[in-house]
Amino acid sequence: MGIRPVAAAWRRGIVCTVTLAISLGCSPRKIGDAETPDALNENVEVTITWQRLRILTYNVAGLPAKLSSSEPDKNTHLMSPLLNRYQLALVQEDFSYHPELASAADHPHQSEPSRRSTLFGLGDGLNRFSSLVFQGFERHPWTHCHGRFSDGSDCFTKKGFTVAQHRLGPGAWVDVYNVHLDAGHSSGDRVARAHQVEQLLSVIISRSAGAAVIVAGDTNLGSDDGALLLRLQETAGLTDSCRVLQCAESRIDRVLFRSSSELQLRALSYRVDEKFRTSDGRDLSDHQAIGVQFGWAAAPSLRAELSRGSRGEPPEGAVPAAAD
Repeated sequence: MGIRPVAAAWRRGIVCTVTLAISLGCSPRKIGDAETPDALNENVEVTITWQRLRILTYNVAGLPAKLSSSEPDKNTHLMSPLLNRYQLALVQEDFSYHPELASAADHPHQSEPSRRSTLFGLGDGLNRFSSLVFQGFERHPWTHCHGRFSDGSDCFTKKGFTVAQHRLGPGAWVDVYNVHLDAGHSSGDRVARAHQVEQLLSVIISRSAGAAVIVAGDTNLGSDDGALLLRLQETAGLTDSCRVLQCAESRIDRVLFRSSSELQLRALSYRVDEKFRTSDGRDLSDHQAIGVQFGWAAAPSLRAELSRGSRGEPPEGAVPAAAD
């Protein structure tokens, strides 16, 4: 897929600064998880450059129209230009209307839909639209599922998760996981989700050791799955952006994250994006679109600032709110 220009200002990264007063001794100290140079042994004010990353997670309800609880044949093309509001859009249930979903998306880096090897040719429905270069893209179908003609009919499709490394800037990489767990409330569904969380954790532990991570998607982890959600968060060291920002209502569509020694992530805002509605106010999918804005700062740039002994005053508000 060819490279297309990305015009919106927020996609180029909007730079803001915060100033930290740091007392440096003869041995390395840390700012967050990043070590400071040995050579600096005086008090300096360090200006850290924070940039913005806007992420969407959205279950687009892209089953064939006769099977969908939404109206994907009418609504999918309306979703497409709205994806451009985000540097990274992670979608689930992108089954039967991918050309319509991609038709007006300007992102130069997009995943290829999975091969349609199942009975109904639906693939896993997991795709990503990115203005950020990514590499090492992998698809991982679940090894366990529950329900074919009932309980969410999850076994009709090869749901699972995908993962890739996204480059935010020089020396700044984050592993991004797009997930869709088993639906339903039966004991079989809960057992399937438990197996799926363990499978996801296994890959995070082996592939993303020491890396910054974002896990987003339709988790289907509701109020009766609190212990399972807690296991995912505690084992992988993840924070729920909704909870840390004290959003009004917890949802199964989640964006979880963690920082690393090389990349600091900070959740700045969380919202249901009401642009994803018809002209008469109806949701375009049977899920709502969730947008999360992060601030990020890479340790290499932080070290460079330290080595220059950079100084400066922070502006009003460390990072600006997202623009509509």
